[in-house]
Amino acid sequence: MTRLWSVGLAGWLLAGGLIGCATGAMPPSETTMSIVRAYQNQLDSRVASGHLTRPQARELLYTKLGEIRPPLPGLNELSEFRKQVTAQVEAQTLTPEQAEAQLAARESEMLARWEEMAAKYARDQRNFEQLKREQERGFQQEQQPMNRFPGR
Repeated sequence: MTRLWSVGLAGWLLAGGLIGCATGAMPPSETTMSIVRAYQNQLDSRVASGHLTRPQARELLYTKLGEIRPPLPGLNELSEFRKQVTAQVEAQTLTPEQAEAQLAARESEMLARWEEMAAKYARDQRNFEQLKREQERGFQQEQQPMNRFPGR
């Protein structure tokens, strides 16, 4: 009975994980997000030193974000927001400073969201691997013959 339940649990967890990946956008890895943060910090330094303008740095960042596979969830919406803000600056309904503040806030929010997703995904994967190891250990123990004393 225990074995059937544990096999059923692992199957359910595995199916849930696979279905979750197939139906929703795959979260970024923690490594990917570390690379993105480091790249963003490098761009910020280049802006601060005068080697890049803020719009140039933003263009480079969005190019790098677009290269990530699987694609970052919500990146299309962020890019669309950027286009809308740019159009508002061109229509003079927003100043460049207002646009920069709005873009920086939205980008910061998205980066934090992606980092949270990456951390949760990594945690879930570690938990799944631990459950899987425990299940395999239990299965192996069930397969081993019991040490019995003769005559009892």
